[in-house]
Amino acid sequence: MTAAAFLVMNPASAGGRTHRDWPATAAALRGAGVTFDLHITEAAGEATGAVRAALAGGYRTIVVVGGDGTLNEVVNGFFDAEGTPIGSDAVLALLPSGTGGDFRRAVGIPADLDGAARLIASRSSRRIDAGRIDFADGRSRFFINIADCGMGGEVVARVNRSVHKGGGIRGSAIFLGTSLTTLLGYVSRIARIDVDGIRIERDVRSVVVANGQYFGGGMRVAPGAKLDDGRFDVVIIGETGRLRALTGIPSLYRGRHVARHEVEVHRARVVRVSCDGAPMLFDVEGEQVGTTPATVTCIPGALTLVCPRLAQAADG
Repeated sequence: MTAAAFLVMNPASAGGRTHRDWPATAAALRGAGVTFDLHITEAAGEATGAVRAALAGGYRTIVVVGGDGTLNEVVNGFFDAEGTPIGSDAVLALLPSGTGGDFRRAVGIPADLDGAARLIASRSSRRIDAGRIDFADGRSRFFINIADCGMGGEVVARVNRSVHKGGGIRGSAIFLGTSLTTLLGYVSRIARIDVDGIRIERDVRSVVVANGQYFGGGMRVAPGAKLDDGRFDVVIIGETGRLRALTGIPSLYRGRHVARHEVEVHRARVVRVSCDGAPMLFDVEGEQVGTTPATVTCIPGALTLVCPRLAQAADG
């Protein structure tokens, strides 16, 4: 076991800003007394294998420097190729730097480098749930924030194809702009959503399976979601006219959309989504990773996360 943290940095996140800011990031960590060994990723998916090797090699603090996509790859490194948890006594920490920053919002991690570094040094932590999504082709993926399909999956696919991805306010603006463009042309689907075995069938724009509250660069899609209650909040956004959908976007950022008649919210441990005809795109924490049909399962207390002790209030 090593006392040093294993730090995974995606230099391409936030349009390359993560790489440019690395000297300041390293200084903040050292100033807070955090010793670390650095791994710089060079390809998509690399972080998962690097974290598995680090945990096997004795590291017990894993720090992510990047956005929600890099965080998701690292989370998957806490499970082996068969999905068995590894490094159960290890902790996960985040130095946010990316396009959306939605998970940071959910747990109250400081946006500034010095604040985030001091939090890591404090070792303040709590156990949180994770989700596992299993696709029909046998692939699976773990996540700690949100998985969704339908219009949200299409938005993510378009954002990730864009050469204009950026960080902070600019990144949030890209998500909003792409959401508006997608909304104008998106055709809703008849979906079957099994929520702990209870079948719901309706015309939907999106089905959101939420462990955390935020997605899409600050949209508070699941305002009641908690990271450690052993259940997902399942937010089903039904079909409505385009004008009503457009006028409802501000309420989505405030978390007030759940009161609208076209939205229903359920809580469940296991969710399965399927539809007839062409499948709906599924995204997991800002990465388009598969399609319906898929089954999403909550894994209570799967990970230990470095976060403020009062983070329960932040995500509830």
